[in-house]
Amino acid sequence: MAVIRMLYAGANYHPHDWPRERWQHDIDLMREASFTIVRLGHLCWDSFEPSEGNYTFAWFDEVMTLFHQAGIQVVLDIATRPAPTWLHRKYPEISLSAPSGLRMEAQTRYMEDVGHPTFQEYAYDFARKLVMRYRHHPALYAFGLCNELGSGAPSYSNAARDRFEVWLRNKYATVEQLNEAWTAQRWSRKLNSFSDVVLPISGQVKGAPERLLDMARFYSDETLAYMQGLSDIVRELAPDVRETTNHWSENPGYGFDYLKQYREMIDLPGIGFYPGTNPEDKQALTAACFFMDHRIGELDRPIWCLEFQTGDFGGYASPPGAMRMYAYLSLIHRAQAVCAWTWRTMLGGEEQYVFGLVDHDGIPGWKYDEFARIAQEFKRLQDLDMPRKTNPDIAIAYSFETLKVMAGNPSYYKTDYTGQVLQAYSALEQSNLDCNIVNLRSLHQNYKVIIVPGHAIMDEESAATLRAFVEQGGTVIMTAYSAKVTANNRVFDTTLPGGLSDVFGIRCGAFVRTRSHTPWENAGGLEKTELGLEREKPVIVMDSENIQPDIDYYEILEPRTASVIASFSNTRESSPAVTCNKYGQGQAIYVALPANTTFLSALLHRLYPTLGIVKGPATPSGVVARHLDNTNTLYVNTTGKLQTVPLQETAMGMLSGQTITSELKLEPYDAEIIQFISN
Repeated sequence: MAVIRMLYAGANYHPHDWPRERWQHDIDLMREASFTIVRLGHLCWDSFEPSEGNYTFAWFDEVMTLFHQAGIQVVLDIATRPAPTWLHRKYPEISLSAPSGLRMEAQTRYMEDVGHPTFQEYAYDFARKLVMRYRHHPALYAFGLCNELGSGAPSYSNAARDRFEVWLRNKYATVEQLNEAWTAQRWSRKLNSFSDVVLPISGQVKGAPERLLDMARFYSDETLAYMQGLSDIVRELAPDVRETTNHWSENPGYGFDYLKQYREMIDLPGIGFYPGTNPEDKQALTAACFFMDHRIGELDRPIWCLEFQTGDFGGYASPPGAMRMYAYLSLIHRAQAVCAWTWRTMLGGEEQYVFGLVDHDGIPGWKYDEFARIAQEFKRLQDLDMPRKTNPDIAIAYSFETLKVMAGNPSYYKTDYTGQVLQAYSALEQSNLDCNIVNLRSLHQNYKVIIVPGHAIMDEESAATLRAFVEQGGTVIMTAYSAKVTANNRVFDTTLPGGLSDVFGIRCGAFVRTRSHTPWENAGGLEKTELGLEREKPVIVMDSENIQPDIDYYEILEPRTASVIASFSNTRESSPAVTCNKYGQGQAIYVALPANTTFLSALLHRLYPTLGIVKGPATPSGVVARHLDNTNTLYVNTTGKLQTVPLQETAMGMLSGQTITSELKLEPYDAEIIQFISN
């Protein structure tokens, strides 16, 4: 029976990289550092199966036993990527093909076509062997469903094209429906049969937006199906063992629609937590936290940081203390485990200069001591109600399909989608408020507010969700660029915002570029010069306050049944900046500018009291805090400066052991849990 601990700290370890006589020494160092978890087995399929059907598990049996004897539990990755060289050699068709159609040699990781049936046959067979071998091992805590699915690239092979054709047949049934969905009459590109289908990328040339979106959905569905297959194997053969994975669904170049299927295949959400080695990069720090909340979705389960930043490519470390700060920041965002990437810096391969806790020569550096402090403090927190549980009043809608839609037409969608989502998320972070990241096609919990930032695609299911939410008393806040295209990535031929104009009570037609516009496409055959002109600098007047967000686009709203609650000034013509429409028992608020933290913060602060939403602990900028329960509050200073937090009561610092009277002083990158002392 596995030892139950509330919080875990440990590392990723690659025993196949190091001599056998080194294993015990490394494990002793981990045990001395109070590590309670280790992640093993990833990226090394051919160390278990060096040739087809030739399994060599004995060496790994010894590794598992050594960790069990040390009292360290194991997350065992099912390492089906990268595929071994012998499999690529036997079946070259499983290798990726470039957009040119040229087959690429498997020279680095993630060079296999995960949708190819032959790859899946061998990968699933290996997965079954591994799961059956270790499912009852006393060191085992969980299986990992491969490594970083969603990273790498799709394959543009003939085999992938054939599978795409089958996928389209299942989706559209007739070629007439496909032609309609793809606007195929444009530029004489009608299909006479499904066999005319080609992948809409050929070399550097990309096809129409409707086709590109369906191609992204196809590759996404293949990745989801593959991950589901791994999950099914674990649940069938090891039903009592937990499962997790550090996929990369948000990858802008590949990725997959995680929220479409996550509830069926994820037990413990997992992530690689990589905010970078520069904590001053607040967008990267915010994105790392947002991705954690995205992976959790509406599962109400803790997340495991299966990889956790210790160094970077060519960067030895974050500033001293920042790694510990990252650990406590991850606890705020519902983490249960942090596994350093990596234990020892590799001597060779593509990551030979990604620096770990132990240096190239095997000697621990100061980072080892800092991570040991994390592990030891985590042990001291076992009596607290950790990992955190939340019941957010606010949700942010996220759409993988919008990510693809906006990336595919950058001449119009000039503010990238992920950036807009992070702007909205940052507005909540500044108020120390939790939120869930949700799929509008399938909502599972109750919220007071749903924020819809730049949600370009508005399919019928998502529109129905928002309509019902507002009818039943909810508040929706939608920002510009939203509800522009249908599920087929065609612009609505009805009044915008598409499918919801009556809910928002507006017509959204014209828009203004506040800076000179240069399209990506070369219209008219003449190269255009980006002049960098700033034609307008809009000011928003709301409740007699003037707010000037940094924006390059705004929409001209025509209220129908909506009221105007903020207007633009300093523009060619005054127009509504924010409208609010009463619909059913709720309200639909439309913001005529792209999601912007400065403005959304001001708008939300006005709404919180009327919606019964209580902001989190008050903190200086850069200090993140959450209440753990009625008496304990966790504060994390994400800045490199001393920060002071005023307190109303005397408190005890649970990490420092100090009594704190009128103010909490947080050193750079420091964290503290304060417990108020009853009078």
